[in-house]
Amino acid sequence: MMEKGYHKILVAIDGSSQSYQALQEAVELAEHHQALLKIVYVLNDKLANIPVQVNSKVIYQTVQEHSDHVIEEVQTRMADQKVTYEILRLTGTPKKELVNFSKENDIDLLLIGSTGLDALDRFILGSTTQYVVNHATCNLIVVK
Repeated sequence: MMEKGYHKILVAIDGSSQSYQALQEAVELAEHHQALLKIVYVLNDKLANIPVQVNSKVIYQTVQEHSDHVIEEVQTRMADQKVTYEILRLTGTPKKELVNFSKENDIDLLLIGSTGLDALDRFILGSTTQYVVNHATCNLIVVK
């Protein structure tokens, strides 16, 4: 049986330990397949809908600072890697952005952590991972 070749690999990053494990797995696969690795962080825009009593500018700065921290951590982890990669920051609902991005960019393989940092999302809307598993059109690896 011939091994499937991957040319474009997407890994979702949110700062959770599972997302960093997914990143490591994605790097190894990208190296093995000589694939382009797209590392994606989605800045969750649902915080824009917080009630007006809350100072949403401060919350946004906190979310922005978190995304900056995660991107810096990814850059540090990627410094010595021998793969071609891009780090992208998207804004929107993470589960929908990941599925849409994977379709629009002809992603062959998507890696995602089994659980992320977004407990509110899991509690209210259901797991980002579950949504991606059900809606993505490419192959997936869920990293625990």
